[in-house]
Amino acid sequence: MVKIVEIFLLCIFFASNVYAEPVLEKRDGAIFVESATTAEVEKLFRKYHFDEYREAYGKYPRIYLKNMPTDWNEIPENKAKHRTFIRILLPLVLKVNEAIAAERALIENINDKYTNNMELSADDLRILEEKAKKYDVFTRMQGDTRTALLLKGLLTNIDVLPPSIMIASAAAYTDWGTSRLVRQAHSLYLEEVWYTDDGLKPLDDENADYRYKTYSSLEKSIEAHALKMNSHVNYDYFRVGRALSRDINRPPYGEQLTVHLLHDNNMRNIMGLIDYTIVHYGLAKTDYFPQLVDVQ
Repeated sequence: MVKIVEIFLLCIFFASNVYAEPVLEKRDGAIFVESATTAEVEKLFRKYHFDEYREAYGKYPRIYLKNMPTDWNEIPENKAKHRTFIRILLPLVLKVNEAIAAERALIENINDKYTNNMELSADDLRILEEKAKKYDVFTRMQGDTRTALLLKGLLTNIDVLPPSIMIASAAAYTDWGTSRLVRQAHSLYLEEVWYTDDGLKPLDDENADYRYKTYSSLEKSIEAHALKMNSHVNYDYFRVGRALSRDINRPPYGEQLTVHLLHDNNMRNIMGLIDYTIVHYGLAKTDYFPQLVDVQ
């Protein structure tokens, strides 16, 4: 009987040590973290010298968390926890921005051909139509006029998002990653879907006609919100302001563009809350030409 108990205790010991290890994968110059505690995430950040996020031309390691840390809601609220939240989201936002920048480069290449009076290929025109549909750029015109209008609209809509706004918004909407939506739906931005049973049901409204959209990872939530900011009519003025920054070779600063987030959400004083978070946590530097670097 004693022997059985000893074996049982050993099994518990080894099981607890197995599950204490973070679940991660290293590939293609990046670390993908499936599951980890807050302490394990911090240890990983220290290993790759990712302590500071407030640097102009900052370089940040490709450490991508799928979920918030397993014990996140047990960690006391303080500025150190908030700094960890920022560092968790920053590489994910930059990863999404890299994909957007690649799409923009494709459109810029087509635009260069068009402005140099070069004939666009069938593939070029197909790409324009696909991107116009994705980014909600619409015109009834045809021929060259259509091509010119689509290019103009796409160059306004397809562009990187200020990391400061993406991170500060997520902090505001999820109470720094502790909300039920993050835990159960990976949702960082309160995205809603209407007249469907798919998604997470609001707890405060039994008869709600909407659900909160669910995502497979934090990155997918960021990706969806980035597309919304780059396509939805509520962000028209934001995109125009961003385009003006690009025209004078300046990065799109969150502090300057927050004023255009009036319709971002129906939360009271959302603009002020996002702006305060950007200033208080020094997030403006994350907008100034940040770069992801491979982990070795």
